Amino acid sequence: MAQPTRAELVARLQADVAGTVSDGVALQEALATRLGLTTSDLRAITLLMRKGTVSTSELADAAGLTSGAATRMVDRLEKANWVERFMDARDRRRVLVVMKKTRRGEIGELYAEMSHAWMSALADKSEAELETVLVIFDRMRGVAREQAAALRDG
Repeated sequence: MAQPTRAELVARLQADVAGTVSDGVALQEALATRLGLTTSDLRAITLLMRKGTVSTSELADAAGLTSGAATRMVDRLEKANWVERFMDARDRRRVLVVMKKTRRGEIGELYAEMSHAWMSALADKSEAELETVLVIFDRMRGVAREQAAALRDG
């Protein structure tokens, strides 16, 4: 059997990336549903888990929401006991949001299960292979962000 051409490999990679994105969206939807959240809520919670304390405008950017929609999201998450909000001590016009510690364990357990599955799936890959995949994913994420911005900005 002949070796695939570069064009064939790139086409397969594009198809696999599209499939991975689709599978990732399905995973995020399932996780959000399990937690009683929307996918936008989950993006916000994920950002809070990574960064700790963020502004409402940072949550809006991460979730792809307007500032008004982000405020309503924070209202909903606060009512559901996921987050707390407070005024920035340095700028009283700025609202900061932090995830409730009691909820970290709940979501952490689900992420730990996924992390274990991913570690198992990658166990036979060398460091060099993992580094190559990371470079590709970093580039693809950059392209995805650029394309999303272009679509939003019309």
